[in-house]
Amino acid sequence: MDNAGKKENAGKYDNEALIILQKIQDMRKYAYPIIMRWSIAQKYAVGNDIMHCMNEILELAVAVRWKLHKKTALTDLDVKNKTLQAYVKDAFDLEILKGLKSYKEWNRRSEEIGKMIGGYKNSIYEAEMAEMKKTAEQKQQQRGNPTYYHRGR
Repeated sequence: MDNAGKKENAGKYDNEALIILQKIQDMRKYAYPIIMRWSIAQKYAVGNDIMHCMNEILELAVAVRWKLHKKTALTDLDVKNKTLQAYVKDAFDLEILKGLKSYKEWNRRSEEIGKMIGGYKNSIYEAEMAEMKKTAEQKQQQRGNPTYYHRGR
């Protein structure tokens, strides 16, 4: 890939990472007041786990934005987001998170982030596949047009 193509993709990826980062921050702003209304025992037992998970999600989103090789960080981010969904479901099932509306909204936000992560992963895989195809075509052209000829004896 030429430098112009790399810069174009870097800008596209940076924009996607910023959108995901903003969605995560919005979800945290939504969740914090909910967790603060829980009883002290629930706040420290379940709320701390959920907040810690959301903090890790935020850290991974920042890492995705700045890392050169994004696939591993995106996979880690996706796994952590799924972990958060499990925590939220547990809190709802244990009746710590009260109200179906709160559960659905929190879950909707997390699922939206998950879909964005999946789309980001797909765009990176597609760019890699296009680069591999281009490299293979260039190698094939080089083989078809040798720079020297070997004479037989």
